[in-house]
Amino acid sequence: METKKEIRCNSLKKRRELPLTIRREYSRIITDQVVSHPFFHCAEVVYCYVGFREEVDTSGLIQIAWAMGKTVAVPKVIVDHKMEFYKITSMKELTPGYQGILEPTPQPAYRMEVPKGEQALIILPGAAFDREGNRIGYGKGFYDAYLQKASSCRKIGLAFSIQCLERIPAEIHDICVDMVVTEVGDYRKG
Repeated sequence: METKKEIRCNSLKKRRELPLTIRREYSRIITDQVVSHPFFHCAEVVYCYVGFREEVDTSGLIQIAWAMGKTVAVPKVIVDHKMEFYKITSMKELTPGYQGILEPTPQPAYRMEVPKGEQALIILPGAAFDREGNRIGYGKGFYDAYLQKASSCRKIGLAFSIQCLERIPAEIHDICVDMVVTEVGDYRKG
């Protein structure tokens, strides 16, 4: 089996090679699937990454969440390679932050508590996923650390199907996503 580093490199290379028009179309399809899922409908608060580079674009998903009256929170990298989520009400509240990723300006009043239960949904990116919900991130451990604290809420990974493998290496402390949504549907066991 390939190492996590090898899988990450290969998966990100494949994702970069997808033409922009294809990534946009697949992102639209993925958005449609997520917003029609019960996890999304039940969520009062959506903790969602802001798409960067070749990731699945989440801007449409965020707009739909607002239109449905949901609270939207997005991540901000803080000291010591940790991440916190902050409520936003407009994409205009975002500015380039860690490695150029759009992040909210941290305001104590808008900092969100670590989510718990079915009223919260975390939507996260990844370099690769498998059918068991295992995830390989980008190697800094931001989501791994955050998910350790938020393990009781629902989690959906977004990826293009070329990022999904039958099995990837996982460690005992890894927190799996409940499902992975791709342009061809849910990618999970069974």
